[in-house]
Amino acid sequence: PSSLPGPRGLGWSACLHRRQLQPRSLRRTSRPHPDTEQEAALPVANYTRIEPYPNRGDTMQAALQQRKLMQIALTWAGKVGPVTFHRLVAQFGDVENVLSASVQQLSAPGLRLAPEQVEAIVRLPALLEQVKAQWQALVDDHIAVICDFEPEYPTVLRDLRSAPPVICMVGNIIPPDDPAVAIVGTRSPTPEGAAMARNLAQAFAENNCTVVSGLALGCDTAAHEGALLGGGRTIAVLGCGIRVIHPRENLELARRIAECGCIISEQPPDARPSVARLMARNRLQAVLARGVIVVQSGLEGGAMSTAAIAVKHRRLLYAVKWQLLADKMLGNEKLFEEGARPVRGVGDVPAVCQALAARKQLLLTRKGMVNDQMKLFN
Repeated sequence: PSSLPGPRGLGWSACLHRRQLQPRSLRRTSRPHPDTEQEAALPVANYTRIEPYPNRGDTMQAALQQRKLMQIALTWAGKVGPVTFHRLVAQFGDVENVLSASVQQLSAPGLRLAPEQVEAIVRLPALLEQVKAQWQALVDDHIAVICDFEPEYPTVLRDLRSAPPVICMVGNIIPPDDPAVAIVGTRSPTPEGAAMARNLAQAFAENNCTVVSGLALGCDTAAHEGALLGGGRTIAVLGCGIRVIHPRENLELARRIAECGCIISEQPPDARPSVARLMARNRLQAVLARGVIVVQSGLEGGAMSTAAIAVKHRRLLYAVKWQLLADKMLGNEKLFEEGARPVRGVGDVPAVCQALAARKQLLLTRKGMVNDQMKLFN
């Protein structure tokens, strides 16, 4: 491993200037949803990164770098999401064939591409140098850009059928981050709810369990703060680009997370927050952890979405059991009806940690059995 050279970080003005110089084809022009908070520039922290292709010849290295460049281009500028990305690669065999496909091939009914997506993909070969410059600028600022075929890619994300083809990270994810716990909830908790999220996260950190959350106001902020207060690690999953902090109030918190944890995004680096992107990040929160705790939630919202995804991917689901019910706890009661396990306070944390470790082992064992069975048919 070697430390990357370059400046420690970029101010907001520098990030904005870089965005203004960016080709229009690589910009995300959608406006933030009126319900989303303001965003700010991401402070970049130093971190150590493993070289992606050690002990390989120059020809192999160049081929892998070109494959990575094409994958980044298709993900950032091809106007396709993860599901469509994987469908295209499955149809054409590899990303290089996707970028060399004709309009007629891309317009096949089975691919279900809109005309603007076909147009964007056909234009990608002419944009590769621009994408490469954008990628290099991120690396220069100590922001890792990682594709799903690289060894640095978080293994747990591969549990998703819609796994992100490309992620950007400030900081790093290390083996002790698995098993982790996701602590989520409403952006407007009661004082008791915020205190519960903070205290639970601190207790998990003191038990050497990494805390995952979404850097939103309310329960997410309290969870990140609690993990840092407990001297532990925390992972923030963004619903926007890695160069954008959302909400603006959490700029300083993001700096602290980047220094002793990880900030991760699947979006193009300058993408602004939107409802769709904020909802998409819920699946990453769910699978980066082996269990999810809902602190406070109404019947709808991001926390309930994260809970549903957690169950779908065989993660443990917990919810805080409140003595007095209010609208902000109705989601908790619904989760109990659907089988969520109750958490009443920090006294439950050691048992939850044991359950998370057991769930990790169970899922890894099942995955190994499936892989062994598949080998019999190969």
